[in-house]
Amino acid sequence: MNTVQINDTPYIFDLTGQRVASVSTLALVLDTNTIFNRSEAGTVTTYLRGVLAAQDIQPIAIGVLFDKFTDGRSYSIASRLREIGYAGELHALGDINQELVFLLRRVGFTHFHIPDPGALTLTAEILEPFKGYYQAGSDGTQALWQV
Repeated sequence: MNTVQINDTPYIFDLTGQRVASVSTLALVLDTNTIFNRSEAGTVTTYLRGVLAAQDIQPIAIGVLFDKFTDGRSYSIASRLREIGYAGELHALGDINQELVFLLRRVGFTHFHIPDPGALTLTAEILEPFKGYYQAGSDGTQALWQV
């Protein structure tokens, strides 16, 4: 199993907005360019199922790399991993910032590797900037009309 040590960004936050003191060792880092530009046939979901099946230990910690913050493919990968039953840690890596944490949480990310926000915790306004949702999310939240 390949492991990748993530230590280029010392600011890792969890779902509660607390800074994680230790550096996580990720068993797998998924790169959107590799996944979406692969030559073999099959859907992304089928590919991700194969990737999970090839891992020795469940649940593992997986990182999803954002090449640029405007690339939505990493959100799709996270959502599909949750849809197929992946229950482990899911780390958002690369070009992200604290304004995206809300959206990252909604698709199932559990950890966020972001540049220094200038605080040891992420504020409630960053974690939950809205009082309700128009759609259900991979994080288990429901739309206002579903409650």
